[in-house]
Amino acid sequence: MFWTCKEAHEFASWPVKQRLAALKRIVPKAKIQEILRRRGTHREVCRRCPSWFMVWFVIALGLWCKDCYRQVFRWLQPYRKDGTPGRSTLCEARRRLGVGILRDLAHEIIQVLGKPDTPGAFYQGMRLMALDGFVVDLPDTEENEKAFGRPGSGRAPGAFPQAHV
Repeated sequence: MFWTCKEAHEFASWPVKQRLAALKRIVPKAKIQEILRRRGTHREVCRRCPSWFMVWFVIALGLWCKDCYRQVFRWLQPYRKDGTPGRSTLCEARRRLGVGILRDLAHEIIQVLGKPDTPGAFYQGMRLMALDGFVVDLPDTEENEKAFGRPGSGRAPGAFPQAHV
């Protein structure tokens, strides 16, 4: 699913219930559980933050990017009897989830919507696409420099590592 900036902005202004309904329709719980089973990571370590729920949670962090972790949890589970876990519990559950499940989910769910007969999707036989990104400054550590490198101007390396997202 690819959105224009205007569509993404409109989605961000939708009421909470509509955003939740869209998330659950586009990324069904059954699909998440199927991928977790295939990866062998379907056994729950934390009853309050099961893996299938944490996948929705990570995606929802983008849908409610201005809200804190605990508020995003409340949006996803407004009537939970156990209360809202602490931020550290959510951070640890997110770390435990890893990126593999999200990568596998993306490969199965994200589809190119522009077909050859879609007006404006192709130009001279080539699919039109756009990519967007940004740069994040990282702490100046050896590990970050090794993993991400430093920007350079040709005269000297940058002051700190940067990640291109």
